[in-house]
Amino acid sequence: MSLISFVTRIHFADRVLEDALPEELEQLGIRRPLIITDEAGEHEDCIDRLWDSLPADCDPVHLGGFRPQVKGAQLRAASSTFRRKTCDAVIGFGGAVALDLARAIDTRRPGQQAAQLLTIPTTTESVGLGPVGGAISRPPVFNPRNPSVVLCDATLTVSTGAYATAIAGMDTLTHCLEAYLGTAFNPPADGIALEGLRRAMRNLLRAVEDGQDLEARREMLAAALNAGLAARKGLGGIDAAAKALEAEAGIRDRHGSLNAALLPHVLAFNSPAVSDRLPVVRDAIGAAAGSDVATVIAELGERLGLPDRIGSLGLGRAALRRAAKAAAADPANQTNPRHATAEDYFKLLEEAC
Repeated sequence: MSLISFVTRIHFADRVLEDALPEELEQLGIRRPLIITDEAGEHEDCIDRLWDSLPADCDPVHLGGFRPQVKGAQLRAASSTFRRKTCDAVIGFGGAVALDLARAIDTRRPGQQAAQLLTIPTTTESVGLGPVGGAISRPPVFNPRNPSVVLCDATLTVSTGAYATAIAGMDTLTHCLEAYLGTAFNPPADGIALEGLRRAMRNLLRAVEDGQDLEARREMLAAALNAGLAARKGLGGIDAAAKALEAEAGIRDRHGSLNAALLPHVLAFNSPAVSDRLPVVRDAIGAAAGSDVATVIAELGERLGLPDRIGSLGLGRAALRRAAKAAAADPANQTNPRHATAEDYFKLLEEAC
């Protein structure tokens, strides 16, 4: 069975796009969806499969070509298109940009509930669950929604390149780590996070080294699903600092590329508050007894070719202070295991240089 019921309807199987999409559209009575795509969803093999999977009586409206950062004006225009074209659902198809935008589109009409939302990832960076990342440059005026249906099909992800897979996988891994270590009490999310961490640690390098290794891609997509589900518990300082640095440095299309460089410093800061949980993390990542969790994950980052320092960004002290202030104000900092001020983040960023 491909259907998993947890928060939303989730189909997970190879080539489930062709099996589940027509079934879900029929069951939900969807005839005119607004389809949102980005570069990751517009590979010829992916987009052709999407069109071929739509029922004959489906009359979609397509908005494509979105790149980070999606501006507030683009979000408002997409919301207007939904209403003007009398669409009855939204489908996000592609990477985090398409999925986050689809989640942020305002489909509300007077006296009606929000329209159905479906997300179909074509990368292993996001499945459309959890907090919205940095794809949208201005926060929407309403909370982004979780999808009604998620279709996870690993065969859609094989077009993603090695470096993009490495970045996405490290982001997934750190999301699972931070969800488990976070302050909120959510035992089911803890278990989901640990399983995602285990899958990511064992399969990320394989997925990067061989893009056609479907088993590794499937495992990384499963880890991304776990990360999205567990992130309901909240994230932490790595995510907060990474987003702040990316914004300050003008990084628009590589969210997660700085995680490996930040992880040792944030984890060292948090260690006094999570000493009882780190042995569990050590077991999940398959590290030897007594080994340092941060070192093991940082070594994986090096093997993946990810930066191990942030100094190459060329940011001065003033820029680091702005990033530190933004990190302290980020919602992810609210669930960081140890309270971190702007000054704390500034010291961490200086150490990471």
